Amino acid sequence: MHKLSGELSPEEEAGIERKLEEDPAFREAWEALTADARSQRTAVYVKAVVPDEGLAEMRQRRPEKRISRSWVPYAAAAVLLGAGIWLAARLYTPQQPAFTAKNAVAPIPGVSLTLANGKTVHFHPDSSTQTVALDQATLRSDNGQLNYESRDTTVTVLNVPAGGNYRLMLSDGTEVWLNASSRLHFPFNFGSNTREVTVEGEAYFKVAKEANRPFIVHTRQADVQVLGTSFNVNTYTPGNDKTALVEGSVQLQARNGQKLKLEPGQQAEASGSALHAAPFEAEEVLSWMKGIAYYHRASIPELMEEASRFYGLSFTAAPGKFNDVQVTGLMDRARLQEFLNDLTITTGGTIDYDGQTVKVH
Repeated sequence: MHKLSGELSPEEEAGIERKLEEDPAFREAWEALTADARSQRTAVYVKAVVPDEGLAEMRQRRPEKRISRSWVPYAAAAVLLGAGIWLAARLYTPQQPAFTAKNAVAPIPGVSLTLANGKTVHFHPDSSTQTVALDQATLRSDNGQLNYESRDTTVTVLNVPAGGNYRLMLSDGTEVWLNASSRLHFPFNFGSNTREVTVEGEAYFKVAKEANRPFIVHTRQADVQVLGTSFNVNTYTPGNDKTALVEGSVQLQARNGQKLKLEPGQQAEASGSALHAAPFEAEEVLSWMKGIAYYHRASIPELMEEASRFYGLSFTAAPGKFNDVQVTGLMDRARLQEFLNDLTITTGGTIDYDGQTVKVH
């Protein structure tokens, strides 16, 4: 979302200057944007542009996935979107100043493990190494990942709170990444016939292949069965579970017995008793593993709910005030300050922030 509020790198600004000198058509479009930006309030201008094109441009410009700066014609609309909003922000000073609190950072929460006997083990929120010796298990948390040694087959629950994410190495070598506000129910040691876990929230699996022991992920709406593969499971939306297959093959079975086999690049939605598959954008679906969350044409209440989970803070908006506002963009967990600044521009509202709560009004 910060790209939509007027941030271009020096490299991108230099590219715009070069294009203005070399391309008369681009210069003409730029001059039109200049006139438009001067005549409109910034918040209105931001909401007037095509948001999905801007979001596509933001994905392309992320540092971990740099692309050529060749300014090809088919990308001109997206380029002008980002550049135009940058221009609008520089030409206009909002009536309501942008959020200016200093050092706004998202908290780093710890995680916890609830054992079958009801005992809870807490792990520090930092990257330090922590070893816990139990009667039937030895746990080791190091750099955001839990490893363990145990023959216990009773079910344990790993709890990741809002604002966090965490990795887990299961006894069979399967790797699991858990997103914020998520739980994984799993045994320290799997039985001889199957390997079964249950997910609440969101998790990415890289399953160790064992032909004789299928790996099964249970959600509220379906069961996902695999032998060895990589996939993402998202159960955040009540009544609608999503399974996105990155590589390998999985088969889903709904509660009514309906089955659906996925190919890599497909995402299945399980809603009630129905299963549907469609292509998915891996950059967006898996971005949470890099501390990024995308959203498309989200209402402000929807955004407040997602931001609360993502940042580990309580986000609320004045009831009814932003009913006609929809936003498209991204959240970066390491850049809370920028998100709050952008929120004031895109909503036209003001923000109260006390380190734990964010109120938009």
